[in-house]
Amino acid sequence: MSISSLPEQLIPDRVNFKSSADIPDSAPTISPNLQTTLQLMVGNLVDALRCVGAIVTVLGADNTLSVQAYSINVSASFIAQLSDRFDRELLGPKMAIKLDDNRFKNNLGVRAIQGQDEQPARFLASNSLHDVFRPKIKQNLADLAQELAGIEQVIAVPFYQQNEVVGCLFAASGREFSLQDINYLTAFSHQATTAIQTQQRLVEIQALERVILSVQASITDETQTLQTIVDAVVKRLGYAGAIVATLEPDHALPVRAYCIDIPSKILQNLEDKAGLGLLSPGAVVYIDDEKFKDNLAFRAMRGGNGRPEKFVVSDRLYDLFRPIVGKEISNLAQKLVGIQQVIAVPFFLEDEVVGNIFVATRRSHFTNRETELLAMFGQQAAVSIRNARLYKKAEERRQIAQMFAKMAFGATANIHALRNHIGAFQAYVRLIELTSELSDQERIDLLNTGPNILNQLNQAADILDNLHRPWRQAPDAPTDVNTCLTWAIRKVFSRITINADQPETDTGEGVIIHRQYAETLPFVHTSPDMLIEAFRVIVKNAVEAIQESDSGRNLWVESRVLNRKAISITIRDDGIGIEPHNLNKIFEIGWSSKAGQGMGFGLFWAKDYIEGLNGAIKAQSTRGEGTTFKIVLPASSHTS
Repeated sequence: MSISSLPEQLIPDRVNFKSSADIPDSAPTISPNLQTTLQLMVGNLVDALRCVGAIVTVLGADNTLSVQAYSINVSASFIAQLSDRFDRELLGPKMAIKLDDNRFKNNLGVRAIQGQDEQPARFLASNSLHDVFRPKIKQNLADLAQELAGIEQVIAVPFYQQNEVVGCLFAASGREFSLQDINYLTAFSHQATTAIQTQQRLVEIQALERVILSVQASITDETQTLQTIVDAVVKRLGYAGAIVATLEPDHALPVRAYCIDIPSKILQNLEDKAGLGLLSPGAVVYIDDEKFKDNLAFRAMRGGNGRPEKFVVSDRLYDLFRPIVGKEISNLAQKLVGIQQVIAVPFFLEDEVVGNIFVATRRSHFTNRETELLAMFGQQAAVSIRNARLYKKAEERRQIAQMFAKMAFGATANIHALRNHIGAFQAYVRLIELTSELSDQERIDLLNTGPNILNQLNQAADILDNLHRPWRQAPDAPTDVNTCLTWAIRKVFSRITINADQPETDTGEGVIIHRQYAETLPFVHTSPDMLIEAFRVIVKNAVEAIQESDSGRNLWVESRVLNRKAISITIRDDGIGIEPHNLNKIFEIGWSSKAGQGMGFGLFWAKDYIEGLNGAIKAQSTRGEGTTFKIVLPASSHTS
């Protein structure tokens, strides 16, 4: 086919054309903010390098690179007519690149990502446009498009950090890329990697946060919380399937919950062929029975040297089901679901293994970050098991409330810390969206903040990794209420200094604190950290009410001896107040006045904890005038 055989309107008119419309609705699912950010970035790149065009692809859970943003410096009609000529959308879902498909082994992006020695290349360039689109487009058609568009060279730059690939940039230029161009493209890849990884970490943290909240809310229902965990792993994190099995006293490991990304009819057919369902009595592995020695669960939980493995992986789904399900059925299920690898991750209470979480991925392998994340989900399964079993053992309401409060404290504090990290990640993404308005030096400075953001991601991961530790019950001790009130205020206003001799403190943040503490106050027998957290929740709610008000500025905190056996604490504000019909809802789990922002857990937890001490809390409020929280705590025999 020659150029002259094409209609005249196919010749590029060199009109700059950028569009984020019609980005394919295919894996991975990225947020609208990230898509807008990537589109802005790729548009700026095409302008800066004056190249023909650039495409940003993001790696999905199915190990496929799909187009998420592009900017092409030719007419829209040219692209559309080429697509018609090639009988496929040049930038549509049919052009997705499958990393695990041998047919794509010579694709420029696949070669760049695979690199050498399992290390992606910094970049890979070619003088043939066909290398970008192979094997989807034939050589002669790609050569024709290259000539019409005036393309001299194409380049693929992987997005990766710490050996984790998250996407790839393809760029085309009417000249060979210079060293300065390549440095710019590399800097672009670092920025895009950070943006994509930031969203991925946000998704992971938010999924785990929801699981943690569910574990607290469903303390009596072990099965429900285990189902919540596998649903989050599959539906929110994009894995092909997840199963949770718990270790029973007879060393049996029955399936307790599962979620598979496959139509229910196909799953039912597979179960019929196998002759048992995943939740049936026959779907059990016995850890002390040698006939199961090759099973993935057996190998993970028996481990070596008498200790369970951290995790065990296999490329065969059959290893998860043997010898219960035959190899033929297992291989069929693996092919239908598109599974590349399965992993077994034991989870523990203290040092005792109590179960296993199994996860299947469509990617070629699990990264270190993924194994750590799945261990966190497994640990939440362990926590839910402990919660339910402790609840069943408790005979009195006071014991239940006290136990629940002690277990919930650590998770609540860590969730607040996670929210701070999430705020930093979101702020960084918003800054990236403003790239086009920044000077060259400001852009360089923004790029340099990437390592700091990744460091915060690691800190958030550390918090999540340690979430199982706070579930140990905190020790009780004689506790000074006045000291706890002061520390609670300091936690809300971390930048101010509270002088014990001054009853009034201006925070500099639009709130004036008035403190009136009883001088001789009995101790309360509890955990100081937990009492501080309960007060902090109430003070923080009061401060937010003041900040929402047009006229409110004051927060009053008072302690006094109510009688020989009780202490009274009052926390009052002149903030916006609470609507009468909402006043009886503020202590309910899941309810929050901040629609879409708060989890509705803080006041629920504080009330449950206080009542667990044989105390009491109630709230009074008038809309537009303020709210008063009155707390009564039992006094011990000691005095401060």
